[in-house]
Order: sequence, then structure tokens, then C-alpha cells
Amino acid sequence: MAAETAKPKQSSRSRRVRSSLLGLLQIEQVRKELKVSDEAAEKIKKISEKLRSEMRAKYGEMRKIKEEDKRRAAYEKLRLEYDSSSRKQLGEVLAREQMIRLHQIRAQYRAVCDTLGSKYVAGKLKLTDEQKAKAAKIGADSRAKRYAIYRTMRGADEAKRAEARKKLSEISETADKEALEMLSDEQRKMLEKMKGEKFEIKTPDSDAKAKPAGKS
Repeated sequence: MAAETAKPKQSSRSRRVRSSLLGLLQIEQVRKELKVSDEAAEKIKKISEKLRSEMRAKYGEMRKIKEEDKRRAAYEKLRLEYDSSSRKQLGEVLAREQMIRLHQIRAQYRAVCDTLGSKYVAGKLKLTDEQKAKAAKIGADSRAKRYAIYRTMRGADEAKRAEARKKLSEISETADKEALEMLSDEQRKMLEKMKGEKFEIKTPDSDAKAKPAGKS
């Protein structure tokens, strides 16, 4: 049975923030849900500032890479490094229950392919090698398309930027749909269960609520 995927009401920037553990913790609503203490929040802020500074320096070096494929691969490697490092450091600040809930919330907003790329999730869903490979390809193709569009946004006027943002959203939605469709009914049910209780993040500029990825 094919999965139906509604368009998530998220800007490309919002989606990037909500795909990151540290990005989610920048949102007060999320910190309240996790009952993060003021002391923990201060430690998280320092972790975020330190990692951003380190990543910024590395990103600067990557811009010097001439070949686009190699540069994109380097960016992806750094993205995974950032995620691994932030996960490890947050685990030293937050309680186990807080980390579990944080991962549940991220799974609700993160690109489906990225969620399936987690060894823990892949194991729980018992993904086959074929499914893992397909999810990885869908994710890589989606990132390549989005990367190309991001490059066109530099120096573009607002009309062109708006059109680019629309294309970015469509690419993300298509990738989510394709990733969900390759799962069995049982795997989709398990994935939804792993997301925990539904958590809606209000957009900063309105009372409208962002819809999680792959949800109607």
C-alpha cells in the first residue's frame, strides 16, 4: 500500500533547524517539553556555540574545494560529524528520557531518509540491505538537487528566492514520499510509533503550526 505524504508547512531553513538536535533545543517550546533546566540550557548554549564555531571554520575550508561532487561529499561528511558530536555532548547534559523525547520530536520533522539512515532506526525497522541502499540514494539525490538550488539563491531577488524555496519544499516532500513508499505497512507503523506523542512546533511568525514530515 503506497503511503500518502502531505506537504509539510516548513520553510527550508525551519526544516534544517528541526532536523538538528541542537537546532531543536534553540526552540523554547521544545525545551519546555523536555523540561530542560536553566543550568542545562546554559550548557547546551555553550555546546552549540563551540560546535558552530568549529563547523564554520571547516565549512570555510571546504569552499576551497573546486570539484562540486567532492565538495558536496565533504559537506555531507561534516554534517554527519556535527550530528554525532552534538548527540554525544548532549547525552552528557540531558537525562536519558530527555534524549529519547528529543529524538522522537526530531523524527517527526526530520527528512524520512535521514531518519532511516540511523543505525538504531534501521535496526528497529529491520530494513533490508536493499531498503537501506534505496533510502541512501533517495536522500543523496534529494540533497544534490537542493544543493544546486541553494546555489542559485545567492544574489537572487526575492521573487526568484521565493520560487527556489517552493522547489526546495517540493523536493523534500517528494523524497519523503518515496522513502515511505518503500517501507512495508508494518515498518511504517513502527516508524510512527518511534516518533512518540505528536508534537507541533508553532512557527515563529504566526500561530500556524508546522506539520511534521510525512504526515497528513
